[in-house]
Amino acid sequence: MFSPKPFRQGLYILARFCVCLYLSVVVAQYLNNRNYSDYMGRALVKIHAEARFGLDANQLAKLLLEGNHAKLQEMLDRNAGIYALAITDCTEMKEACDGQKILFATNPALIRSGEIRVEDLIRYPYVVLRRQSSSILDILEHQAKGGSGKGMIVGRVYSISTIPTFAEDYRLWMKDPFRNDDLWRRYLITMTTCLSGGWGFWILMELFLKIRRIERKNARQREHDLLRDADLFLRQFEAKERQLEDEEQRSRSQYEIYIGRIRELERKLQNVDDYRRSAETLIRELEEEKAQQSVTFREELERTNLQKQALQAEFEKYRKDPRKDRPGASTALEMAINPQFANSFEKKVFTAIAKSPRCQNGDWNVVTSFDVATGRGGSQFVDCMVITRDCLIVVEAKNYSGRIEAEGDLENTTWLCRSDDTTVEVKSAWGTNPYHQVREYTMSLMNLVKRGRWKLSAYGVIVFPEGTDISGLEEKIGKFYRVTSFDRLVSLLGNLDAEARRMNAFTKRPTPEQIENLIRGK
Repeated sequence: MFSPKPFRQGLYILARFCVCLYLSVVVAQYLNNRNYSDYMGRALVKIHAEARFGLDANQLAKLLLEGNHAKLQEMLDRNAGIYALAITDCTEMKEACDGQKILFATNPALIRSGEIRVEDLIRYPYVVLRRQSSSILDILEHQAKGGSGKGMIVGRVYSISTIPTFAEDYRLWMKDPFRNDDLWRRYLITMTTCLSGGWGFWILMELFLKIRRIERKNARQREHDLLRDADLFLRQFEAKERQLEDEEQRSRSQYEIYIGRIRELERKLQNVDDYRRSAETLIRELEEEKAQQSVTFREELERTNLQKQALQAEFEKYRKDPRKDRPGASTALEMAINPQFANSFEKKVFTAIAKSPRCQNGDWNVVTSFDVATGRGGSQFVDCMVITRDCLIVVEAKNYSGRIEAEGDLENTTWLCRSDDTTVEVKSAWGTNPYHQVREYTMSLMNLVKRGRWKLSAYGVIVFPEGTDISGLEEKIGKFYRVTSFDRLVSLLGNLDAEARRMNAFTKRPTPEQIENLIRGK
């Protein structure tokens, strides 16, 4: 199927090539004009310095009469760079000499305009060649016949200028560009250099334009992804707001029912003082609990609303930013989106690791919301990452309770969470299932580790809440990936650290701080 866009791009490329070619030819013509002026100026100075510009008619006549044709031809060829000479057999004094023939002429190979023709000689100046005589009788006889000058006329020598204009010389060169001539070789070298430069400039320009097209395409794709993610999280905030309001309303209704029943019971048993005091205490405690929970709901709703407003502000700022196609322009929006991945279970996992004895002793470092996809054109924020002397462990928290199992193959199919009456898909920010996500994050982390000189292992762990049934999954996926529950997480991390230590035995190990500085590019 014909696509007009590639065809248009091809036309633009061809048009730019033609413009570069045209400019190269114009520049070459300008430089060759300079070459022409320089060459002709130096040639005239050289001939003037060598005193070869004069024409010795007596010497030419003498050589003609002596029959010294070799010397005669040498004199005719001597100044062919500036003017050419032609000797004819005309013995008359009138300007137009019909029927004359060219006896000798400058070698045509030395003349750019080509061979000298008899019919063109009338346009050029000439000098009469005479026979030299020392006899007074011959001179008187010649004067009596009406002659002028000394000696009998033996011919004429015509002087033909061979200095063409630049335009004429350039046209002659274009007809035979490879002719062995100093000036024409300069023309050829200059034209070749300019055309090569224009071609090189065209290639560099096309490469630059192609890179800009790729950058704009990537920027549009990044903008589309960010706008989609921002819209998704805005809808999630709105749903969370509605959920919190509904929960607060149900809690208020439930407390009001309880308090109403107790008050009714109090009215029925108002004569029993002990029961009344107990009822008042219970009511007071319930009211305090209700007020505390209401405050908690309000704080959570206010925090969610502030996060929503911040995300909306960054979203609008990014949409109106004229420089959003540049790398780094979307960082603020990404930072507004990414912290929203955290939930209470992720915080619980982070707190448990941070409070473990190994972290308290400084043997482990734990970081959160770390982007392992530096330089890859996207964001991959890990929920939690444990850094030891021997390895790095990516921990991905999935807050699903029930029975976890795969639709088919554990590594390549969707994971499901089944409860009594519902079945939901276990979501993952990357790939088909959580294993794809943690494997991608771990491989990205390995690219950061390669910066250093230490040999470090990288593991990936998927953790579910305590009590989740993960018997439908394999706890060990390959050599470097694990599935576990919250109550066994810290012990599993210790086992992975010990396994990495055995693999890296008898080698000097860095501190967790050095490893963290390495992956952060410090």
